[in-house]
Amino acid sequence: MSVATPTRLPSRSLLGLAVETVIKLLRIIGMVPRLLTWLLTSPFKLIGWFRRSITVASGTLLVVSIASLNIIWGYPWLGIFAACLSLFVLGRLISTLMSPKLTFHLNLPRSVPIDVPLSISIKCRNRGRFPAMQFLVAFDRRSLAGRKWLRRNRPSRTPYQTLSAPHPVQVLEPNKTERLGATIRFTHRGTHELPQIITRSYFPFYLFQVTQHQNLHEEIAVTPRPLDVNEDEAAKGFIESMGEWSHQLLAGDALDYTGSREYQVGMPVRRWDFNSWARLGKPIVREYQSPSVQQVYLIIDTAQDAENQFSANDFNPHFERLLSAATTVILELNKQRVQLQMCLTCGTDRQSEEGGFTQLDTESMLIRLANAAFTTTETSNQQMDLALESVHQAPVLILSNRDVQSFPDPLPRTVRWITVQADETAATSSRGKRN
Repeated sequence: MSVATPTRLPSRSLLGLAVETVIKLLRIIGMVPRLLTWLLTSPFKLIGWFRRSITVASGTLLVVSIASLNIIWGYPWLGIFAACLSLFVLGRLISTLMSPKLTFHLNLPRSVPIDVPLSISIKCRNRGRFPAMQFLVAFDRRSLAGRKWLRRNRPSRTPYQTLSAPHPVQVLEPNKTERLGATIRFTHRGTHELPQIITRSYFPFYLFQVTQHQNLHEEIAVTPRPLDVNEDEAAKGFIESMGEWSHQLLAGDALDYTGSREYQVGMPVRRWDFNSWARLGKPIVREYQSPSVQQVYLIIDTAQDAENQFSANDFNPHFERLLSAATTVILELNKQRVQLQMCLTCGTDRQSEEGGFTQLDTESMLIRLANAAFTTTETSNQQMDLALESVHQAPVLILSNRDVQSFPDPLPRTVRWITVQADETAATSSRGKRN
């Protein structure tokens, strides 16, 4: 008769069990600080929630309920107190159950000029099971990141201004949509995220205010504002310089030779072909044709002037004036049906391998200007050298805050350098010369 011997657990199993026990204890100990934090902050959160959700109706109801206790005479009015308490509880439950569950879809353009009001069409859809009643929809007027408690009374530096009032909606059935409208104006150049949409519900009887915030995760490019002739003398001088350059460019200075033919009576003669005339014994004329579409290259020098140095986070009025001038050039050349390629020496976007030039549509160029930033003088000079080597004898316009003497290399005759100045009475320009 055999006796079964008890099996012993291996040492590894005992070690693993001890490790698991220690891990569980550490997890329990780690939960203690979070539990204490929750217990300490819960009263303050409850007070804050009550402060944010209270309205004039609920405040009046609270005063009546306190007065119904009749502490002075010692005989509380139980009926009035019970009615007020019931309205409080039922009103809060109904406002929580009937709070709107909405989704928003926006119809946005790719870009908008700075300081120009933008009308946005908002498609609001109720995805809840209950109808949404008595609520307001509006853009958040605060900054996207919110405000710190210590800076709550300071004015926030938001990149936008909300110009429209909150849109009221009385009833929105489940799975139904309604189109709303909002107007917003951006005051800073760049690519900005749209502000949050705030929904404030006051159902039932405007007793409580239930506020919901929803991030749209939509971005829009805010492009520089073009120069205005009536703005100041500097803008007028720049527009005159640019108009003179474009007039010379499109007036027929650069003509394409198409061939020679025999002269006929009444034919306009620009230039005689004397060599062919002597060889053939007939009057021969040369024919030229002005190209229907001119190829123009625009270089925007984003280097800072040595006398006007700003940090990356500061507002640089000289640089903003430069981008406004570039916007004016792009819009004017687009009106004249000129094929334009642009080069930003800061390299904010992907650029082609041929000297950094990109051939984009007008709006895409303006979006690149919206994201432009100033760079160092050395980097800008290197980018301009590469760009000028790639275009050969094509017409080039360079816009810069610097003077032409600050560029170390000689410029070809086909290059026009315009210095954009923010404080002077006119913009200075000069034509390049090859040594």
